[in-house]
Amino acid sequence: MTTTLASGETIELLMELGFAVNPFTLDSATLGVLDEDFLDGTLIGDDVSPYAQSISVNRGRADDFTNFNAGTFSVTLRNDDRRFDPTNTSSPYFNPTTSKSGVTPRRKVTLNCQGVTVYTGRITDIDIEYENNPQGTSSVTITAADDFALLATRYITTDTVPTQQLTSERITAILDRSDVGYPAGQRDISTGIATVGTQQIDANTNALAYLQQVAEAEWGFFFVNASGSVAFRPRQTYSFTNIEAHFNDDGTNLPYQILEVIYGSEYLYNRVVITRDGGTAQIAEDAASQTEYGILTYSVDNMLFAADSQSLALAEYLRDTYSQPTFWFDQIATPANLISSANRITLYGLEMGDQIELTRHFPNGTPLTVTEIYAIERIQHTITAQGHLVSLGLYKPTIVSPFELDDAEYGVLDADNALT
Repeated sequence: MTTTLASGETIELLMELGFAVNPFTLDSATLGVLDEDFLDGTLIGDDVSPYAQSISVNRGRADDFTNFNAGTFSVTLRNDDRRFDPTNTSSPYFNPTTSKSGVTPRRKVTLNCQGVTVYTGRITDIDIEYENNPQGTSSVTITAADDFALLATRYITTDTVPTQQLTSERITAILDRSDVGYPAGQRDISTGIATVGTQQIDANTNALAYLQQVAEAEWGFFFVNASGSVAFRPRQTYSFTNIEAHFNDDGTNLPYQILEVIYGSEYLYNRVVITRDGGTAQIAEDAASQTEYGILTYSVDNMLFAADSQSLALAEYLRDTYSQPTFWFDQIATPANLISSANRITLYGLEMGDQIELTRHFPNGTPLTVTEIYAIERIQHTITAQGHLVSLGLYKPTIVSPFELDDAEYGVLDADNALT
């Protein structure tokens, strides 16, 4: 069952609040295989969207210099019949056999919009409010977090000296550890380009913090995607232009109503110092930028690189990217309730790191039209009775064209062209 909003958009909010089904059954041809079933059964999500009053989703990171946080979710539900009250023994989610309610933390939450999954996480808090009136008016706010919250509770329990590996291999090795135990079926790991070394991992190292440190060496993306899988994307993945959506303010393609611009020195660095754990500081500078703006330093220590040459490569990449102040569109917002069903599906299907093309028309000045390519680093959904607003946080990727043999422009391997 789905709920159709006034705009015609359909939403489905699945919460695993019910009772277990398909429990493991000894000698059963269908339920006796642990590869397919769990000992205590599986839960079937109940669609609670008819009770939803407001929904919000926040996923992503603040900027290119910070890690991705756990994606969060919040919904306020009508609770007049106390169905979401875990102490209500008459609730459809209360199991009299076990005397336990299914309205409890760690139950899975999935939000689908127009048939596209836009968030997957697990319940963290359940806050109930009762109004003092004869009608028994009540509401419950349920919040959730994606599985970064789970990784944040896992620790590498013994001193470990890893082998030299690609970043993607190291991430997989950590997730495979018995003391981390992240499910193999919930991973979306792309092959890395940077190599991490044999620096010892100390006992009681937090798994999430260490995995983020590995991703930092790549200067890539490490996050939980909309479907609930932990995802890793290397830096180069986002350099080749592959436009997933076109946004325009002239009524064509995907429209947008809100556009925010950033321009200043908060991301201006003309001296970058990268030092690996056990290595020598590698420095990349832009003398011309320093003359014009003064020396602005960005420094990172204890990187996990296997060699100083990789520290230098990252330093040069950051210098080339941030040595000049850049005017860019930092965030756009699109009212999903006002666009076509096809455009909604495109909008909801966008993920972290996807590249979009954005066109802005101006009533005066020169140029009158600006079209640029951006990549996504934040996604927010706000759904109320008034509508559904989708906000995208953007950053300016370094665009590299695929190498083309014998082509006069793209046939030279340099800073602007690279092998795919």
